[in-house]
Amino acid sequence: MNTQAKGAISGAPTLNFDIPAEIVQRRHEFREVLDAEIRGPGIERDPKGPLSLDELQHFYGILQQTDIMRASLPEDVGGTNRSFLERVILAQEFVRAWPSLAVTVDSHNIVVEIIARQGAPWMIDRYVPGGISGELIMGDMMSEPEAGSDTRNLKTRAELRDGHYVVNGTKMWTTNGVWAHVAILTAVVDEDAYRRKPSDGVVHLLMDKSRVDWEVSDLPIIGLKAGTTGKIHFLDARVPEEFLFHDAGEGYRENLIVRGWARLLLAAWSVGLMEAAIEDATAFAKERITFGKSIAEHQMIQDLIVQMHVDLETSRLLTYKAASLMDRGERCDYEQCLAKLHTTEAVQRVTANAIQILGGRGLTTEEGFLTERHYRDARFLTIAEGTSQIMKLIVGRKALGVSAI
Repeated sequence: MNTQAKGAISGAPTLNFDIPAEIVQRRHEFREVLDAEIRGPGIERDPKGPLSLDELQHFYGILQQTDIMRASLPEDVGGTNRSFLERVILAQEFVRAWPSLAVTVDSHNIVVEIIARQGAPWMIDRYVPGGISGELIMGDMMSEPEAGSDTRNLKTRAELRDGHYVVNGTKMWTTNGVWAHVAILTAVVDEDAYRRKPSDGVVHLLMDKSRVDWEVSDLPIIGLKAGTTGKIHFLDARVPEEFLFHDAGEGYRENLIVRGWARLLLAAWSVGLMEAAIEDATAFAKERITFGKSIAEHQMIQDLIVQMHVDLETSRLLTYKAASLMDRGERCDYEQCLAKLHTTEAVQRVTANAIQILGGRGLTTEEGFLTERHYRDARFLTIAEGTSQIMKLIVGRKALGVSAI
């Protein structure tokens, strides 16, 4: 039997859009665990506010039966070293189940990976096993009250005195900041070099809460209610010199790779949230009866659903393309930023349309609908790791060959 599509050209080169079978299988296994042990507790627990440390580590324990805590790590430190394509697919599955926990764990995993791939041997031995198990919670202390997109305006300072870096300043928007045992801190160490070229005047320090004192408070945000976003203050905090992670002028390329992956991770989260919103809106549209028929049979509802699918499918393609380029070792900051820009804006439209389809029920959780949670949880995505406006400036620079910054 000839199954070739009519009009197909025999022997023509094709693009392969199929996800490898082993990735499909691991995604299925991950979804089974999430649906059985994460999604339900997340629905009940999320509205109650930030997870306690004990609760958080309980869920880290459940996740040990999956690949998610090891997927980004080299095999020689206990990781499984999965491809970037597989990692974005796992991330979208995770956020589909419980966004608060997914963002918490995936952000933690970024720091564990940085230590595993860039840290000194003693840092890897001391901190990576606890990062994998969840015994040690990790965060990235980079953003500040006056330095988010503008990394040339950092105020946190580190001064080397008597074998210690003395740190003063404030960090904000640190995911896991409230519970973090370990973090990577970005601080200015050389004022003159920083003014000339920011990357040359900045150091990265490995912060261990058991050895360095800092003050922390939670910053509640519009969504991700079970997660924590920390504001951290340092006053003459003394960090032993051996905890220097990257000296001034070092680690710049590695930091760009991390930031690129983080942007792609936000794209993956956006895809997962779109999938969840579309699933809920579609199920409701088929069940809700108005004027003698399901609302799925009304043209205006179908128009909304179609728009949602267009946003989802284009977002998937952009995200998977950028991940595949990363797997090939190609520079793809343009593709990463394009994916981040499109997907994080698309998820705003999709979650808003889902509420529109559910009507009044989309505004409440009282009847068990998650639509309003999807809408709130998606809102931070156009802001974190570079706003949509910053993404446009980066994409525009690539497209036009001139910078507008």
